[in-house]
Amino acid sequence: MYKIIKIFFYFIIILTFSTSVFATNYAQLDNTAKKLPLGKASSIESIVKSLTNNKQTELEKARILAAYVAYQFQKNGYADKKIKEATNKNIPADYPSSQNILKTRLGTSFDYAELYHQLCQNAGLESVIIEGYAGKYVTAPHRNNPKLQTVTHALQQTGIIPNYDMQKYEAAWNAVKADNHWMLIDTYWMHNEDRAYTAKEIRNNRAMEKLLQKREQKTPNIQELTKGKSLNNDYFDANPRKFIKTHFPFDNQWQLLPVPVTLSSFLK
Repeated sequence: MYKIIKIFFYFIIILTFSTSVFATNYAQLDNTAKKLPLGKASSIESIVKSLTNNKQTELEKARILAAYVAYQFQKNGYADKKIKEATNKNIPADYPSSQNILKTRLGTSFDYAELYHQLCQNAGLESVIIEGYAGKYVTAPHRNNPKLQTVTHALQQTGIIPNYDMQKYEAAWNAVKADNHWMLIDTYWMHNEDRAYTAKEIRNNRAMEKLLQKREQKTPNIQELTKGKSLNNDYFDANPRKFIKTHFPFDNQWQLLPVPVTLSSFLK
């Protein structure tokens, strides 16, 4: 009995030490990503070259690139506001978007997913952009008839009828393969929301265009981009069973679940 307790005790020590080292590695990677100078981030190639090396595992590469996107880019609050307004009116959203996210550092979830996808590919990682619905409290028209909503959704996906009444929930994230393991990663949700949004106070498209032009001429400094931000590890290598509660992919295979959740179940 004493030997069993002794072995268990050593196992706990080893597990604790391994976990702390793993967390420390993440902290080091995150800190490096957070402080990457703007001068070393003029292109996808320069970012990857500055942040990754041959000594890193695929997991470490995926992490440092995700941390970089989460820390050094900001959520386009104006776009989110316009999308919500258009959804309430059941019309398509119209808002100015950044032509060069590396300069403006402002983007929607689709911009984040595309940027992270390009970074991963350049680093030699297999990556997929996933589109679907994302939100903590996703509700839909016809909620009293989930079956009808599922049929409507199917028609909307084929383009037979327009889909504007759910557009405020439409989003994009990524799946990345690292060390023979597919991971679900949402860089848009990885940083805390209260400090991540910007441009929410802008009132019209013209003002937003001016802001984008200003940022294309001069990118904000790192302190402005990263101030007050922290990372939420729930959205890096996310647990599929928890992730499906807030993220529903249009392609069921990217739920990464043995038995896919239906749209009607997701909307309940």
